[in-house]
Amino acid sequence: MSNFEPIRITGIIEQNVSKPRNDGTPGSALYRVPFQLSRTPPSEWADYFPQAWDHPSSWTSSHRPGICTIEGDVVWLNRTTLEEIERTHKKTLLLALEETNGKYAESLARRNAENERRQNELDAHQKHVSEASKRIKFD
Repeated sequence: MSNFEPIRITGIIEQNVSKPRNDGTPGSALYRVPFQLSRTPPSEWADYFPQAWDHPSSWTSSHRPGICTIEGDVVWLNRTTLEEIERTHKKTLLLALEETNGKYAESLARRNAENERRQNELDAHQKHVSEASKRIKFD
């Protein structure tokens, strides 16, 4: 998996948007909104995305850290509304996607470079063993 294709949000999963309680208590007008990802992300990506959500490079006073979770190939924003998503959270979701995709791609590139370095060391050692074995004669 040396070439990482960035993960995208493909849309809102309308049928899974929850209903607000609307019982007059604080926050009862808020609900959960699921967003479909282009594919199930690697666990490292899924672990980082909520952090990128909580600490975006740009945010407004309407931003609420701690409301984002990843479940399989779905991003959930909990305790929000579609109007808030339209006004504020869409931009933050896109920033979090960009940051997470970038961080994951960098991490993957580092791992691939380290794996290649280790393989080169192993190949060099095997070559050394083969050459040395041919030089050492017992007859």
